[in-house]
Amino acid sequence: MIRRRRRPGLTMPLLTEEARAIPMGGFEHARRLGLPYVGCEHWLIALAGADHPAAAALREHGVTPERVEQQVVRLSGGGLFGDLDRNALAAVGIDVDAVRDRMTETFGLEALSRASHAARPRPIIGPRWDPRRPGPGVHANGVFLPHGPDVGQCLRNARAEQLARHDTQIGVELLALSLLSVTKGLVPPILATLGTPAATLRAAVADACRATGEPPQR
Repeated sequence: MIRRRRRPGLTMPLLTEEARAIPMGGFEHARRLGLPYVGCEHWLIALAGADHPAAAALREHGVTPERVEQQVVRLSGGGLFGDLDRNALAAVGIDVDAVRDRMTETFGLEALSRASHAARPRPIIGPRWDPRRPGPGVHANGVFLPHGPDVGQCLRNARAEQLARHDTQIGVELLALSLLSVTKGLVPPILATLGTPAATLRAAVADACRATGEPPQR
């Protein structure tokens, strides 16, 4: 059972079933990578791999799950295995990814996530981060991962746009547009590295959803 921890001023808006898969997919990606928090960069991995016109528009502009994850690992340190010199280890026949997969099979994702959280108690995701007061996040299967400040910004943007459109729910298109609008966290530098401006991606997402007749969430 999955429970979300909340704090005053930040609540999870009503998302459609498709849209709910994005934050939950982000949680699984953060946990798989052994990272001690969930940020919009993990949501971006999930969004880029989704079966939706918004996701297809991202992939057409080079924002694929694989490329986003590569940048997440580079910028966040790659969790429990992030400080290892992969090239040096590969030179002596050690495949870091294979070691991580074997450890995951042996000990489970939960154990690796807890170990990574203990090893990296202060992820650098924003000036207001306080590890003593982790705030909202997701708790599943014995693992709690707090949300970064960028997640709060994304949800507030989505909520404001939802109210402006008089929609009753937030769909994938609106969540994607809000995700691409965040100014905190790792999404802006990831998009800059991939070479596609956020404004271009937002326009592509909107165009793709209009072209496929994506209905508004009323």
